[in-house]
Amino acid sequence: MKRFALFVVLCVLAAAAAVGVQAWRWRERKLKEDEQNREQSAAENAAAGRLGLKTPPLPPHPLDRRIALDDALRLEPDRRFLLAARELAGADVAARFSDGRWILSSGGREFGHVAELPDFAELMSALAPLGREWVATAKVTGKAPRIRALRGHKEAFAAIREAQTRWSRGDHGAAVLHDAASAAAALMLQLPRAFDADDRLDAHALALSAADAAAGTDVRGQQAVLALALGYAGAARTLAPANDEPALHAFVTLDRRKLADAARRKEAGPGERHLLLRWLMQDANEQGLLRFIGAARDNEHISVPTVGQILLHGDLQVVAAASDALPALALAELERVRATAPTDVELVRTLMTARNSALQTLANNEDLRARLATDLGQADTAQEGPLWRGADTSAWYAAATAAGLLASGRSGYVLRNDATGLADELGTWPVPVAAHLSRWLKARIAADRGSLDEAYETLASSRLPGARAAADLLDAMARQSDSPDPRIIEAIRVALRHFDSRPVSRLVWAEVLRAHTRDLDRSGQLIASVVDKAPGGYPVDEVALARQRASIDRLEQLALDERLPFPARLEAAGALADRGPKAPAERVLRRLGHERPADVETHERLIRFLHDAGKPADARAAALDLLRTLGDDDSFRVASARCAAARQLDAMGRHEDALAMVERALPTEVVCAYRIATVQLAHLGRKEDAENLLLAHLARHPQAETAATVAEVRWRSRDDAGAADVLAHPPATLTRRDFREIGERFAAVFRGRPAPDVKRATEALLQAGIQPQSILELGPPLAKAGAAAQAFELYALLSQKMPPEKSASVLFSAWGALRAGKGASAAESWLRKQLGPDPSALADNELATSAYGERLDDALWELFHNRPPEPAFADRLALLRAASIVRRGERGARRDALLKELADPLARWKAALARNIGLSGAYASWEVRLARYVLGEGREDDFADEASDGSRPCEAPYYFGVRAAAETRVRDAAAWYRVALECRNPEQPEFIWAYRAASTLEQDRSLPAKLVQAAR
Repeated sequence: MKRFALFVVLCVLAAAAAVGVQAWRWRERKLKEDEQNREQSAAENAAAGRLGLKTPPLPPHPLDRRIALDDALRLEPDRRFLLAARELAGADVAARFSDGRWILSSGGREFGHVAELPDFAELMSALAPLGREWVATAKVTGKAPRIRALRGHKEAFAAIREAQTRWSRGDHGAAVLHDAASAAAALMLQLPRAFDADDRLDAHALALSAADAAAGTDVRGQQAVLALALGYAGAARTLAPANDEPALHAFVTLDRRKLADAARRKEAGPGERHLLLRWLMQDANEQGLLRFIGAARDNEHISVPTVGQILLHGDLQVVAAASDALPALALAELERVRATAPTDVELVRTLMTARNSALQTLANNEDLRARLATDLGQADTAQEGPLWRGADTSAWYAAATAAGLLASGRSGYVLRNDATGLADELGTWPVPVAAHLSRWLKARIAADRGSLDEAYETLASSRLPGARAAADLLDAMARQSDSPDPRIIEAIRVALRHFDSRPVSRLVWAEVLRAHTRDLDRSGQLIASVVDKAPGGYPVDEVALARQRASIDRLEQLALDERLPFPARLEAAGALADRGPKAPAERVLRRLGHERPADVETHERLIRFLHDAGKPADARAAALDLLRTLGDDDSFRVASARCAAARQLDAMGRHEDALAMVERALPTEVVCAYRIATVQLAHLGRKEDAENLLLAHLARHPQAETAATVAEVRWRSRDDAGAADVLAHPPATLTRRDFREIGERFAAVFRGRPAPDVKRATEALLQAGIQPQSILELGPPLAKAGAAAQAFELYALLSQKMPPEKSASVLFSAWGALRAGKGASAAESWLRKQLGPDPSALADNELATSAYGERLDDALWELFHNRPPEPAFADRLALLRAASIVRRGERGARRDALLKELADPLARWKAALARNIGLSGAYASWEVRLARYVLGEGREDDFADEASDGSRPCEAPYYFGVRAAAETRVRDAAAWYRVALECRNPEQPEFIWAYRAASTLEQDRSLPAKLVQAAR
């Protein structure tokens, strides 16, 4: 008995000793991991400081961060309806999101609930109780007769002024209210909408319509007009009465023949003709537009609403003329001056004549801006009441003027070499948004010059002229950055204040999320929330959604649908050509070319497609057909056609013919003509002529693209030093994005040359002082072009010039190029020679990270099979191998071997013991536990609590996304990749991998995302 007791005691002591030893090891691991986490947290904070990030990070816990991100990216309800509610209630209005919907309240009293992304009808229903209270307070009586919903803006102004006059005299009848509400809706439709500059005007029209409906009037036609004006195409289609408003119904149902018939009837008014003009501008129908102007009545072709539509023209010269004319025409209407212009001359001349005619009452050297300020201040001073005020008339003409100013800023920025003076000039106009326009353009100029701080501050603290202006600034910032960039990720969250749930804003926000964060699922849901309710109502966005969903059949349907605007059909055809079968793509492009035989863009796409499809003769024939159709003149359009034909001749190696074709376009100074001509001269050995033309091109177009052209031509002329010099001293700052474009041209020149030529050109770039990191961007295009030997020379040389922490990844790129050219054995032998007999764990880690990041997965096994790696690196390598196997869906010996390596039958016991002694998670390294999770062990919840420290908030969401994607939980994968982008350290590889992985996710609407709230 004593012996047995002694045996039990010894067993207990042995177990305790084993547990103690294990606990000591776990404690050591825990201390090391805690120290590593502190270092990684400090590195992230330091990176955020270097980047100048100003907002606090989201919660580090992955599940909390995912919920917080949903909140941070949620669009508030359309502000115009909130302002309308405030006008009706006479008190401030608040919107609070709870349980998947917005709760609207005023003065502490809830008056409505709407969905997260509410439609027009739902928002109008929310206004209904406030409308009823307003009607009761105003003591509206009687019934209103039916009146036309569509009116011209002059008729609408007269009606609403009359209504306010009657109201002020005590006539509070429903007929007066209905006349005012219908006129206000018509005015909102006629208002030039280059951007949403004055939400208060829209809100006033909404408030009147809500009150009109509350008075018991049939407001379907009126609200259809208002919904169309505010961008709610689906609601307009539902509301438009077919019999009472045939032109309106035809427009919203995409029946352009009925629309044309309705607009051309003898009894048709300016409202009906305005809808026809809208269709012509959407359709980019140049000939139809000229016919419309030719048939104009009473100088309607130069009215404020008409010229406001012409701002949407595709020709910047026309846009510039229209933007110049619009403020003058607004002044003329305010002063009741009758402006005139011919209807049978080219459009630019018509607009210039209209401007001069509108200013006929100005004295010599009198400032238009001062005169406009006076007129805006004195507009309709007799009108003052709840239906219309003088300030409303002033706001309408100010918004029309501002639309012209914004168009002037956009066109002037492209057409002028330096738009700084234009930005200052915009700020001097006497309209409320002038300062915002000026600030926006200055911020855009600063961003394009590489200064992101001003653009960021503008997004964070200034008002901007609409959602598109905010997106424009984000695009400019992104062009100066390397994606993904934490500064851009932060700027997007900061920019949310400029967006809301109105359809246009929703669609622009969706494009921002798609383009800059690769948030394809959130973007797709936003687009679908708009376009699915109104097929054909938002055709360009419908094409974007079909492309995102890889719906080839839908793209073909859109391209062939004659009811849709031609630019959207062309966009669909382009997407089909990029992704779909060749035969239907060619058929669609040829059909579109037949419909628009003189449209340069359409034929350029056809030519490019035929060339890429291996039909050079057909491509050349298409180019020559286009030239014959256009005629032989010196217009910009013909110059673009000559460029298209010359590109094809160049691709066919017919450089003499290409030069002859494009020389005629040089006097127009279109950029494509200079580039093509100089390249042809280099091909023909006319080095001096090429250089002279290059210098002229550089003087006229001092831009980054011009520097790239100069470098390309000098490389072709074997002037490596000259090419390096222009890139070292460019006319505009070159970003890494610019060097990627330069890389495409570098590859086009050197892919057919001996590899030593690449080495000499690279040495010239280094000697000129260009940073190796920038030159590195020339490598991927070479490798993609199949020039493995040339890419190897570039990478091998640069690996010696990079800092130690970057050299391993460059060595790996060289290994990849050598492996592609000479095989795995030669590549590994070379790499081992470069690393030496005993490479550090840091170098091994860099190599493995590069292999995974470049998707050269075999290297994770090939490079690390001869020797056991260092213990800390072994765990990292196991994680990368696990992720590699899962993302590729590999089933085989490698997976089985890794599962065996990671297997631990006592893992559950060890995990419980570690938790009980306060060392949760220390029973195995973080990487090993994460590798087991990626391979299918456990749930996200089991790891999330331990993923809040160090680099884990960056790592865990990425690997959660990898497993979700492998399990076809596409929306969960998209959500986790987006969470990973909230990492604030761009040096963290999972940050970059998440961005890339999000870009390649297949869209699948059938799989709902997991409810994160339930997990918490």
